[in-house]
Amino acid sequence: MSDSQKKAKPTLESLLEEHQLISGRDLIEKNKLKKQELELFQQALEFEQRNRKLRKN
Repeated sequence: MSDSQKKAKPTLESLLEEHQLISGRDLIEKNKLKKQELELFQQALEFEQRNRKLRKN
């Protein structure tokens, strides 16, 4: 009577496909892209601050 079905453990391949698990290579690439986006954002901020026009009220 204890024939209860246990949930099958997911395999590494299925977890990678479902993006619930990432590899070290993917993590490094994601970190590199994040740094590039931050640098671009900083450059845009500096540009906007340099070329800012003051408004007269």
